[in-house]
Amino acid sequence: MFNVRIGLYHSEKGKRLTRCRGFSKSKKGIHPVSTVILLFVILLVIVGIIHLWITMKERAGHAIQIQSVTFEESRTRIYVQNVGKGTVIIESVHINDEKIDIHSTNYKEDSEKTTEIKERQTVELIINRAYKEKVHIRVVCKDGTFIEAEWEP
Repeated sequence: MFNVRIGLYHSEKGKRLTRCRGFSKSKKGIHPVSTVILLFVILLVIVGIIHLWITMKERAGHAIQIQSVTFEESRTRIYVQNVGKGTVIIESVHINDEKIDIHSTNYKEDSEKTTEIKERQTVELIINRAYKEKVHIRVVCKDGTFIEAEWEP
């Protein structure tokens, strides 16, 4: 770091005021431990930004929609459509804040038992519970894509 000194000084000859500029080196600096900590924090920020960018890039274009819900005496059927780009994998359904994991036993896509939804396809999720009142349904995919809505029997 340099400090600049600007001022008026008396000269030896005739006591005349003259303007003088000078630089002096500062003896202060950043402690080596502080430098290492600062570089580490900068590195963590960069890694975090790269991670977010990659995650968002993978999820770009994914979208699902609940097409309809059928309430029956002993079970509930939820029809979910992939309205985005690429394949999504259903992970869970939350009904009134109760998490229901999705397995191939309660999931059906055109007679196939899989948890993947291809582009523009609709799947039927069968939940072995009956509901008589308004429910809040949230369908979550493995990549974080989700949809939620209120439905009444």
